[in-house]
Amino acid sequence: MPSELESRLQEYAYRYGDTYASYLVTDDGWETVWSPSGRGVVRFARWGGCYAIVVGGLLAPPEEQDELLAGFLKMAKRNRWHVAFCNVDREKLPLFRRHHCQVTKCGEDPIVRLDKTAFEGKDYEWIRRQENFCKRQGVRFREIDPNPNDPQYRDKIAPELEAISREHIAATLHGRELRYFVGRFHANRLGRRRLFIAERDSRIECFVVCNPGLDGAMWAVETYRRRADATRGAIPFTILQAMRALKREGVAYCSLSLIPMVRCETAVTGDSGIARTAFHFWWRWLNWIFDFRGIYHFKSRFRPEYREMYLVARPAVTVLSMIALGMAWGLINFNPLRLVGRALTKSQKSESRKSLAEPEYRPQRVLRRFGRPASPRNGHGSRPAPTDDEALADEHPCKTPVNT
Repeated sequence: MPSELESRLQEYAYRYGDTYASYLVTDDGWETVWSPSGRGVVRFARWGGCYAIVVGGLLAPPEEQDELLAGFLKMAKRNRWHVAFCNVDREKLPLFRRHHCQVTKCGEDPIVRLDKTAFEGKDYEWIRRQENFCKRQGVRFREIDPNPNDPQYRDKIAPELEAISREHIAATLHGRELRYFVGRFHANRLGRRRLFIAERDSRIECFVVCNPGLDGAMWAVETYRRRADATRGAIPFTILQAMRALKREGVAYCSLSLIPMVRCETAVTGDSGIARTAFHFWWRWLNWIFDFRGIYHFKSRFRPEYREMYLVARPAVTVLSMIALGMAWGLINFNPLRLVGRALTKSQKSESRKSLAEPEYRPQRVLRRFGRPASPRNGHGSRPAPTDDEALADEHPCKTPVNT
């Protein structure tokens, strides 16, 4: 795309994105469709030629989303694509249902309400223990400005972060970064993301990357990586310190990013039995491939409120479309030998895994409405959401839809 459209895409992801994945679409590797008015954009990935996968949602003002969705679905029908929108929250379901889409729950987004959380009391005892231990070990926290034009960052900090990332990725089942549903770490191409680190004796122990949304009123903890020999508890320590810093700035929400497949066994009217069965089966029996139950246990320690998220498909979910999702993500593409080793490791830890938190049938803390509060002026480009008049005054450099 022309540079002015790239800039506008980043602005729309920042301003209108409302999930951890919204800002992922600013990376390379997506196809792009703008609305006729130029005030909305959808980015999607294709797999197998006929499957279009949307992860970042409808990046447009609320009053423009219907037109954007209608135009995208019309184009998909003309091209005979099976469309899947991932990470759609409950509040947007009426819009998709009006366009005859199938809706199936795919997981939950844990949201920490920073304006209502003090991280005190028995509920937060575990994360405070990690914090206190790291402080006693001399671990320090700070935010880094990831400016590639700064020689100190470019020549010293960025190479160290890349080395930590490579070490972390090499130890995973897949041995490489996954795509589309998770961010790929590029130290010199973070855009509007924020970077937090924990260091000890001038050595970076771990780092956390936060994606923006809601015009700066929400930040999502999307990427966190550590050294193999990092101080115990360095990751939760860094996340907690980042949340404290965001809270001081007046940020309302901190997302811990999607927990896939949690509490997906209950049927929703008109949902896909294929997807619901696959999600529940993975949750119960396939955590030795990708440990969603361990992810739930870790994120639940921050006592978040849970926002239900959905997979929206048109015309409907099929077995092949589920395979397309897994292949596009890279989730079911791994080395079998690594899988055997991982299964043996999990079996040796079977006793300790019995203490993992079990999701309740219904969470005690549920976030039903995800409003757009006034954005904090925190020095990171945040600004209040535009009024309708301001939004209508936006100029777009292209007068016709762009499909690149």
